[in-house]
Amino acid sequence: MSLFLLGGFVGFMAIGVPLALVIIGSGLLYILIATDVPMSVVGQRLFVTLDDFTLMAIPLFVLAGYLMNEVGLTERLVEFVRFLLRRVYGALAQVSVLVSMAFGGVSGAAAADLAAVGIPMIPQMEKHGYRREFATATITTSSLMGAVIPPSIPFIIYGVQAETSIGKLFLAGIIPGIGIGIVVMIVNHVSLRRQGFTEPPSSSQPLSGVRLAMATKDALVALLMPVIIIGGILLGVVTPTEAAAVAVLYALIVGFFVFRTLTFAKIVRVLRSSVVMSSVIMLIVAGSGVLNWALAYSLVPQMIAQALLSLTSSAWVFMIIVIVLLLIVGMPLDPVPAIIVVTPILLPAAIGFGIDPVHFGVVVVMVLTIGLATPPVGASLFVAMSVSKVSMSSLSRAIIPFLVAVLAFTVLIAFVPAVYNWLPGLE
Repeated sequence: MSLFLLGGFVGFMAIGVPLALVIIGSGLLYILIATDVPMSVVGQRLFVTLDDFTLMAIPLFVLAGYLMNEVGLTERLVEFVRFLLRRVYGALAQVSVLVSMAFGGVSGAAAADLAAVGIPMIPQMEKHGYRREFATATITTSSLMGAVIPPSIPFIIYGVQAETSIGKLFLAGIIPGIGIGIVVMIVNHVSLRRQGFTEPPSSSQPLSGVRLAMATKDALVALLMPVIIIGGILLGVVTPTEAAAVAVLYALIVGFFVFRTLTFAKIVRVLRSSVVMSSVIMLIVAGSGVLNWALAYSLVPQMIAQALLSLTSSAWVFMIIVIVLLLIVGMPLDPVPAIIVVTPILLPAAIGFGIDPVHFGVVVVMVLTIGLATPPVGASLFVAMSVSKVSMSSLSRAIIPFLVAVLAFTVLIAFVPAVYNWLPGLE
């Protein structure tokens, strides 16, 4: 009877039903056909799933990200990092990575990072002699940090689904997120050398002390937000949800009183965008309550866990299977709904193999995030194409070296957790 659950999910996806309705509808179809449970359980699960204080962090972090983008954060970070790296080979390409790294600590989502950094940076890189497809590939891959570096919306979703400490997940994401940026910068350098790229003469212009001081001040104000968020959680001053509220307050103070770029008209626009984005995410989360109930009732997670445990007794082999599976799942699905679907199925098996839920969450988020940029159906690729006007074939060829390198780093994280897992232990 569990085939009704899988068949409903795949069937709804195949006919193009919106993702939130796919998640709700597949659970609803299973309850209607395969059980005699009253339909009132659907409404009950929708309400109970959203009745979680932790989930308040999602709309607050979304709002903080939109506010900081409206304030002009990206342009200030670009100016500052360009000053610092003005004599580094491939400076502008490396600037885009560092800006994505800094912005990832504010936006909490890869798509927001890609749009915010790509729109101003891709034309500038092309103007300075970089190939448009290379610039797009660099920024698209760099944007993956937005889903890993805290505050991370995928980590919040996973923490709720797995009933795991979101604070530890945030701390666990710091080193892997920064590591993605370092890997992209290495690939940048190697690729540009192979292309025979030559820096334009303007890149070595003398630095103005006054401009550097102004850029430093603006950048420090912008970078203080992730410091407040992580520092507050690490010191036990605030919970992740409270940290999200502090982030919104900080963004308002910076916008109105420091940069003075926020107006009430902009606030209305930001609120409208935030409500739309948050509503989409929360509708998917609510639907997950119905799907998760159906999964639990059908015993699908237990059956899959037992199948995997019988297939191999090695945690390493299990992790390889999970990585391959998540790469496939992560291409058509955004990390948020993908986490909602795979966590209740795979986590019991991971725990059976003795894998720490926090470590498993880091691997799940990283691999699903790579899927965002994996040709031919990675969701971030379509955002990148709309921003840069580059064809899918050109972008796919340019991004493959980046994805291979980031995937190799993810495998290192998966099998050598000592690289990063000392940090969550500080909580």
